[in-house]
Amino acid sequence: MASLKKLAGQTMWYGVSNIAARLLTYLLTPYFTYVLTSRAGQVEFGRFQYMYALFPVMNVLYTYGMETAFFRFSTSEDRQKLYRTQITAILVSTFLLTILLYLFRTPLAVFAELKDHVEYVGWCAAIIGLDALSALPYARLRKENRPRKYALTKVAGIAVFVVTIVFLFSFGGAIARNSPGGAFAQWYRYHWGLGFILFANILQAIVTLALLFKELKDYRPEFDTAIFKKVFVYGYPILIAGFAGVMNDSLNRVMFQKLSPMTATESLRQVGFYSAALKLAALIYLVIQAFKLAAEPFFFSISAEKNSRNTYARVMKWFVILLAVMFLNIMLYIDIWKYFVGREYREALGVVPVLLLSYIFLGVYYNLTVWYKLTDKTHFGTYIMVIGSVVTIVFNWLLIPTWGYYACAWGTLLCYAVMMVLSYYWGQKYYPIPYDMPKLLKYTGLMLLIFFINFGISKLVAGTLLHLLTGTILFVVYIYYIYVQEKEELKGFPVIGRFVK
Repeated sequence: MASLKKLAGQTMWYGVSNIAARLLTYLLTPYFTYVLTSRAGQVEFGRFQYMYALFPVMNVLYTYGMETAFFRFSTSEDRQKLYRTQITAILVSTFLLTILLYLFRTPLAVFAELKDHVEYVGWCAAIIGLDALSALPYARLRKENRPRKYALTKVAGIAVFVVTIVFLFSFGGAIARNSPGGAFAQWYRYHWGLGFILFANILQAIVTLALLFKELKDYRPEFDTAIFKKVFVYGYPILIAGFAGVMNDSLNRVMFQKLSPMTATESLRQVGFYSAALKLAALIYLVIQAFKLAAEPFFFSISAEKNSRNTYARVMKWFVILLAVMFLNIMLYIDIWKYFVGREYREALGVVPVLLLSYIFLGVYYNLTVWYKLTDKTHFGTYIMVIGSVVTIVFNWLLIPTWGYYACAWGTLLCYAVMMVLSYYWGQKYYPIPYDMPKLLKYTGLMLLIFFINFGISKLVAGTLLHLLTGTILFVVYIYYIYVQEKEELKGFPVIGRFVK
């Protein structure tokens, strides 16, 4: 129980920081969808979502598994030497990759639908490079159990990003009109839309790196070849797996843009509509990310304990319960949650339950990955991610032309389901963990049953208030069922245990 309390405490801090930081970012979704209501605005929102679907791929390439490798070897190697060696490697690789991006900026701009703004490729390179330099300092904060500094830095950087965007979109026009011939007015007109967002992101990256200066000031150029070889051998499968992973998450939007039979402008609008629905569904992803940040160092730290595998199983159970509760909260109250996006962008809300379920599968998969990270069989993560990528590519290639963005949603669900099943199968073979599969299936099955009951009621009976009433009844039924099933364990939980009789 002490181990779970430690994980819960760290998850809370990482969760607060990530949820606060991402909430600020997510609030940009309603902001954009309520402000950018014109056709031109919808196209810019779609361009923004399309462009930022490409970013994660480059982020993985720039960091190439260094964070996880830092956690893995910081207990067996000289931590200072390890850290300095990894920072040196990232500095060199970041410089070389950024030069390559700059040299090929013109063809890259054409691919990214930026042929009128080739300079944006350079801006993107600056953002990705600065973010890469922040990766290891963040990993160091996590390893040293300093979630408060981690939280402050994350939130401060995102705050700069959001404030800059709101200032430019909401007040920049008035300033430009007051001085139409000035330099700002010219800059405003030329960069309106995606340019504002990239500019804000550059400021965010600079501020973040400055706040992490303390974690970098003791850096001295050092490169231990033996350590780097170990790190790279361990990390390159994670690089490939991470590359495939972000492709699974982001590639569908890129493929939609390229495979849709619509015009380039109209397909960008559709990408925007799909992305708005994706942002709503991804509220559940905030918890997954917070958990992932806390769980990775936690799982390594207790791996030598006698009952560590039982702890992993209990973590999985409560994680699935949490995700199921979040799924139902969003879907049973979709009549409220739909206002998260502007009316013009609600066209794609039908994909939300599919995306929510896919994120639950992804969360379970992240839990299951503990086995290959602890056994140094990270190549299995590569196999799983590559297979997932093949599923994504084939499914979307075949069905996007006819299904549109629904193919993107169902392809994501199928991809994560395959990854989850494969990881469980191989994990039980090489590192058996006593997961309570009957309970996990029962809780997930009941979640889906309640969703379909509510969906059927909403189709048969009109009225928002009635939908909310039936949704609340069904939600209470699910919570009560969990309470009855887990009553004894809940008694040992901090805070919650006081109210369990």
